[in-house]
This record gives sequence, structure tokens and C-alpha cells, in this order.
Amino acid sequence: MQDKNTTKTTFFQLFQPVFQGPGPQYIDDKGVDKYVKKLDAIKSFQLLSHAQLEQCKGLRDISNSLNNGQLSQSVGLESISHSQISRRLNTMPTDVFQLIFEDLIKHAGTKMGFEKIRNDLGRIYLIDASVISLCLSRYNWAVYRKTKGGVKLHLRLRLFEQGVLPDHAEITPAKPSDRSQMDNLVVEEQDAINIFDRGYIDYKKFDDYCENGVRFVTRLKSNAVIDVQQELQVAPGSTIERDCIVTLGGTLTKMKHPVRLIEVIDTEGNPITIVTNDLSMAAEEISDLYR
Repeated sequence: MQDKNTTKTTFFQLFQPVFQGPGPQYIDDKGVDKYVKKLDAIKSFQLLSHAQLEQCKGLRDISNSLNNGQLSQSVGLESISHSQISRRLNTMPTDVFQLIFEDLIKHAGTKMGFEKIRNDLGRIYLIDASVISLCLSRYNWAVYRKTKGGVKLHLRLRLFEQGVLPDHAEITPAKPSDRSQMDNLVVEEQDAINIFDRGYIDYKKFDDYCENGVRFVTRLKSNAVIDVQQELQVAPGSTIERDCIVTLGGTLTKMKHPVRLIEVIDTEGNPITIVTNDLSMAAEEISDLYR
């Protein structure tokens, strides 16, 4: 976004769905901008979006970005101090941005074709978490390690042929385990497949998913206790090393329901062990989904 004309064009194109969506009406109905003279909710959203695209490091950078005349004209804001931005963000109700986010996802999904995506497999969701580091001396509530602070972004993405779209997000302290957020992230409709990493492994939850027809695919930890119930046939020349039905867990954690274990070699030659409760899908297809 370095070119001035590109900045203007990008902003006009980028924010048209925001201007035309339910956000402005919601803002009016809720009185979000009541008594606000300069930095209204939509302008705040535009500035924060630009800051994300330009990777601004702080509120001063956001304030200084309005020195770009084209950006200032596009947003409709000549100047704003970093302290004014801070005060506005502290009082801004977050449900405004959530509404805009949800409407944009719906708009983008319509453009990409919700109903045309992998109808044979159902809706595919990718779930993962990332730690965002924070200065511990400044944010002492965000203890993560002895000398590190942070928060954790749990993100659910929906997979499309053209790419992925963010579908849901949870922000938590970094220290609690990933699996503490499974109830908020796993899609329980039976036409959905949830794909997540080892941090979300929870045998009790897996049993619940098996009982309720909630499909999942994940990677198994190397120290997992496995009891093989049945070996399944693997086609000659397949990329699949092993396909079998197993039960997981030791004496105190043993699952009640069997799951499927698939061993495959990744593109770097490393072995990967995948588990799923989908017993009908081809092993190669499950492997491709996870990778």
C-alpha cells in the first residue's frame, strides 16, 4: 500500500461492503457514536485495518499514518492524536467490530460460493492457536513463561477451494491449554469436519464427539497409548503406511469409542500419525486434509 493512488483505490474498494452492510445502522441504533466528534466507529475500523495492513507498531504510527494525504482523504480525517485513538478504543464496544466481521465473512462467503465448496466432504474447518507475545513488565496479568507474557489467539478457519476465511476467534491468556477452548471452536454439525493440532487432544471430548457424530481429524502425540483393534487394508503403492482401528488412552484415560489411526510420511520424509473418527473416508483423503 505504498503507492498513494493504490491506497485510495484499495480503501474505496475494501470498505464498500462495510459502508453498505448492517454496521452503520447498528452504530446509529446503539448510539455508539453519540457525542463523538472526530473518530467515529467506521473511521476507527478503517484506521485499524490500515494499521494491520501496514504493520504499524503502535498508536503513534497510526496517528502519523494520516500524514499521507490520500489516506487522510479516504478516511475523512485530517489528524488524530495517539491519545485520542487510545481513549476511543477504550470506550468502543467490541460487538460493533464483531458485527462488521460477521457480515464481511457472509459477504465473502457468498462471493466464493458457500454451497459449492467440497460438497462431497462437507464443511471443512481448520482450528489452531498462536501465542502473541507481550512485554511482561508492562502486562503483568499476561504471565506465560517465567520471563515472558502473552495472549493466545485461537482461530477457526473455513476451507474453500480458493483459500480460507476466518470463521471464529477466541482470545485468551496464553497459559491455559488449547483444549480449554474446544467448546467454543469445534463445529458440532454433522456435515462439518474439524481439523486441529495436537494441542487440542482431549480423549473425553473425543468420546463425546464420537457419540454425537461430530467429525474430527488431528495428529496424535508420540507418547499416546494405543490398543490396535483391527488392521485395515492399504493399497499397494499408496502414500499411507498404515490404516487401523484403535482405542486410545491408558487405564484411567481409555476412550470408550474406537477411532481410526493413519500413519503417513510427510513431504519432508517424517512420519505422521493421524487419528479421526471418520471411518468411511479414504485414508489418502484424510491424510491430504490434515497436511
